[in-house]
Amino acid sequence: MSQLGGFGGFGGFGGFGGFGGFGGFGGAGGSNFSGLGPFLGAGADAVYDPVLAQGLQVTEQAITHVARPHHEPTAKELGFSNPANMELWADWVRGSLYITDFLKDIDWRVDEDQKKVCLSYGHNTFLDVQRPAMACFEKQLDFMIAYLDQRPDRTPEILTQVGFPTAYFAMILGLQAAPNRYIFELIAITQVLASHVAMILKHHLACRRPDRIGAKVMPMIPTPAHGSFPSAHATEAFAVAEVLRGFVEYHRNADQWADFERRQELLSKLAERIAVNRTVAGVHYPIDTWVGAILGRAIGQIVLAKCHGREVEGYSYRAVGTKDFFVKEFVKKQNVEFGVASTGSFAVGTSPLFSFLWHKASDEVSLHDGSQ
Repeated sequence: MSQLGGFGGFGGFGGFGGFGGFGGFGGAGGSNFSGLGPFLGAGADAVYDPVLAQGLQVTEQAITHVARPHHEPTAKELGFSNPANMELWADWVRGSLYITDFLKDIDWRVDEDQKKVCLSYGHNTFLDVQRPAMACFEKQLDFMIAYLDQRPDRTPEILTQVGFPTAYFAMILGLQAAPNRYIFELIAITQVLASHVAMILKHHLACRRPDRIGAKVMPMIPTPAHGSFPSAHATEAFAVAEVLRGFVEYHRNADQWADFERRQELLSKLAERIAVNRTVAGVHYPIDTWVGAILGRAIGQIVLAKCHGREVEGYSYRAVGTKDFFVKEFVKKQNVEFGVASTGSFAVGTSPLFSFLWHKASDEVSLHDGSQ
């Protein structure tokens, strides 16, 4: 027996005002309840205080007579459905448009007999994952207990990565808030999209957290109120790593990233570190990281494809309870020993909205490579 699910036109956000109760996503760590993550309120105008509002009214009444009544010239209309208009909108408005543009092509099929979920994009399956048996999770507890002694050293990282760990990625690429605002926007939307998609699997697969089945785990941070498998932090981290790996390679001729291959290696290692920190903290099994990393890579590839076109790789994953997570094994892609099998690839076309974002982010690089 199977069920089909999808976002369709994705109209469940209400009037966009507060985005309903759509919240508490993965790496967002409950940072807000909008589903917009770091876009919430960004670029919104401040509310005037009462004195300023009254002052504006008095000024209007005092000077409006200068604009004598006569026929006003008609203002030129903005381009209809023109991606260039994105530059005029507030950050959070662009964020909501990226989300709807991406999620309208996400779909999934639930197989209740085999307890598996197949995620697809534009009718092409990119992840087939089966819920692990409880015995598989029980075997994973040995790894979690072995990680406990790393908590003192990793505590600063764990606590500062409860939300989106954007600063850690910025450190690797030398990003700065003002000159790299659109690169940060690219990172932010990738994180938010990864959070949304991870929740689909979390909900259907409904796997218990480590502290629910192992008394010795005792998490050092609050356990989030959603399923353990996959890890949304791993999904987000590997999605961002994939997008930034593609970004630095695309701009490999820029002076600051001439060593792009080293940056790519650092990005992958950072994603591993962020994901494993959740195991050290006691809230995720290593197999949660495996499926999250596979999912994140696919989401990152879809984002890159929507930015400038490319192939997206599909995989199936069957968890192996006796295996830990290592990025050196993950980068092998197909890895039968760790339960990962390739299912082929498919093309995803570009999106005008994501192309706009890619070009704006690219402009921030070209300003520094001596070409302008």
